[in-house]
Amino acid sequence: MAIVLRRARPARPEQVRRHTRAAICALLVLCVLMVVAVLLGQAAARAVRAQSGLSAVASDLYAQDAMTWRAVSGRTDDVTALVWLNTSRARTVTKITGLDAPGLTSRQVRDLLTSYRAYAQAVDHELQLLGDNENQMVDADGQQSVDLAYNQTRRQIRTLSGQMSRKAARAERIADAGVAGTFVAAVLMIGLLASGRRLSQIVAETQARGVLRYRMLAAESPVIVVVMRRDGLVTFLSPAAERMLEVEPANTGLLEKGSEVMLERIHPGDRTLLLTSVLSARPDSRGLRTELRLRAAEGQSGEKDETGLWRTYEVSFRDHTDQPGVEGVLLTAHDVTEQRELQNEIHRRALHDDLTGLPNRALLTDRIQQALRDGSRHGFPIGLLIIDLDRFKEINDTLGHHYGDELLIQVGQALQRALRDVDTVARLGGDEFAVLLPQVSDLNAACAVAWKLHDTLEGSFVVEGVELDVEASIGVTISEQAAQDSAAGLLQRADVAMYVAKGRSIGVAGYDPLDDVNTIERLALLGDLRRALSNDELYLVYQPKISLTDGALGSVEALLRWKHPERGLVPPDAFIPLAENTGLIGHLTRHVLDLALAQSRAWMDAGTPLRIAVNTSARNLHDEEFDRTVRGLLTRHGVEPSMLLLEVTESALMADPVRARQLLQRLAAQGIAISIDDFGAGYTSIKQLRSLPITELKVDQSFVQAMEQDEGEELIVRSVIELGRNLGLTTVAEGVETPQALVKLASFGCDVAQGYVLARPMTAPDLDHWRSQWRGLAALISA
Repeated sequence: MAIVLRRARPARPEQVRRHTRAAICALLVLCVLMVVAVLLGQAAARAVRAQSGLSAVASDLYAQDAMTWRAVSGRTDDVTALVWLNTSRARTVTKITGLDAPGLTSRQVRDLLTSYRAYAQAVDHELQLLGDNENQMVDADGQQSVDLAYNQTRRQIRTLSGQMSRKAARAERIADAGVAGTFVAAVLMIGLLASGRRLSQIVAETQARGVLRYRMLAAESPVIVVVMRRDGLVTFLSPAAERMLEVEPANTGLLEKGSEVMLERIHPGDRTLLLTSVLSARPDSRGLRTELRLRAAEGQSGEKDETGLWRTYEVSFRDHTDQPGVEGVLLTAHDVTEQRELQNEIHRRALHDDLTGLPNRALLTDRIQQALRDGSRHGFPIGLLIIDLDRFKEINDTLGHHYGDELLIQVGQALQRALRDVDTVARLGGDEFAVLLPQVSDLNAACAVAWKLHDTLEGSFVVEGVELDVEASIGVTISEQAAQDSAAGLLQRADVAMYVAKGRSIGVAGYDPLDDVNTIERLALLGDLRRALSNDELYLVYQPKISLTDGALGSVEALLRWKHPERGLVPPDAFIPLAENTGLIGHLTRHVLDLALAQSRAWMDAGTPLRIAVNTSARNLHDEEFDRTVRGLLTRHGVEPSMLLLEVTESALMADPVRARQLLQRLAAQGIAISIDDFGAGYTSIKQLRSLPITELKVDQSFVQAMEQDEGEELIVRSVIELGRNLGLTTVAEGVETPQALVKLASFGCDVAQGYVLARPMTAPDLDHWRSQWRGLAALISA
């Protein structure tokens, strides 16, 4: 627009005075309008800076929420997550408190800070629950509290950002009106003073200041701003956009080709999306938002594919075609590459094993559920295998965890090579893997795959020049009725089959309901057992151990019994394995020791002391506090350690020989006698026997009961008794049921016998009565 000024006529004195007053008034109006324009420009600038600060706070909030998700999913420990969150929160609080200066009121800043701190407290509470309940999911109430605080903070940021946007727009409109008024006043003043040259200079200076002010604001912002017409012509590039597109500032030649330059920098797969978004943009308050990939500049990182290196930008489109001075679609973009990479990494770690890169239990469960849905639609079963490496702990203990980790990686790769692409290999944890077969014909077909994997793992693996042999136990199950099965049910059944394969040393085992102890009835019984510990439903019976030399009663074995208020007498075989498999055995053993030592104290006070033998399990031998627990109970009841004998099964010793030997040595150092129970059923070597602080060897009752019909079993019993005598140990034969067996055992040199032929287990009062009636071995054998 051109402004034409005509030459003014000579003015009369009164005209000059009127024109002077009018010029002064115009000058005052001009000054007022300029001050208003400057103030409103500053207000707009503050609003823009406030928007930028709110965007930074929002980005911090996204990153902190992603780290919270990572800690809750178990891929980062809660301590590391909390350290990172505290550092990030300190920066966020600084940013929020700094929003007071750009344009937010103190109350708005205070409310936002209060909302953010409420979110931070909710996250801390959730992480505390996660630390207190290791290997369990965070409770739902805690998650709802975090989500509520997070959403409230996000809404508050969006509301404040919208307010600042409207404030900036309002200030810009009023400033534009003020500029227009300034121009009018300046034209009037210059016309009245007949000085057209000054008018053009003022207009140029005003325009220059306006352009400089907004360019400074745009230059300070890392956000890319582009104005593009619907025909594809670019009419404006912010400094950040010029740097991204490598366009020289104010280079109109390149600006005219801005659309071509932009399309060259956009990923080929996103160019259509860009043009479609420009055409679809509307002048609504929220606009259109999407993500586009732009070619990374030199020195930048990003996502790499066959077409180059790309960074991800979040782009919003808003139609300002009707806005004077814009007349196009406004594109604003900011780089979210690092944020997306962090989210993708958190997502990957949440669904994959860190060591092997294989799917973890969460991803396997999802794929099982999908396979079950597909199988239900098409009418075919799916197969699931659980693979556990045998004696893997020996590799870790002997060579170190580095060798064990490398071996696990190679095992995972070997399993993948042996399977189809549609099959899934997952690591469940430790040395346990799982294989999902999305389609199998029956259990035999799934077992055939399991045997193939078993043979694959039998080959040697070389880790840093060391050749390692691996064996595996594999449990197999299939979905009998795909519509009714669940991922948890399949995993549980395959796990049962795996333990059967491991326990029977058969390599591969298919699921058999008869082997499954995890029935609803047994789970209910386990709950009753927990209550029985505090309801005095458990009691002890005692079975005499008689010397075969002089027939004297020297000790008894304490045996646990359970009188259920509804089921009646529950046999030990029904609840002892449950306790051992669930970890309740520690509480149960302590309860038995407490009852046994209380009875020992009672017999000592009555002048009829007896040594009491108490059975322990493999889990007790893994408890580093067990020796201190025993010592505390002995002290509490005032019983000498020599009056207690702990019976340890041979299989329990073999589960972890090093740790078992150390614990038994600490117990023996207190003066407690140690006995190996069920000897002959395991694989304890003579060297191991000599290294253990034991005083008694119990011959397994299966050999004792069979020796009268089988000469081979008799030879085993004779050999064990002779071995015990040569090692200086007391030998005990349990399960003796006939007088003839007593005679044979005495002839073999056995020291002590225990069994129904002598006495059945009985309560303490009954034992006192039996002891008063006991007439010795001669009377028993002669009868």
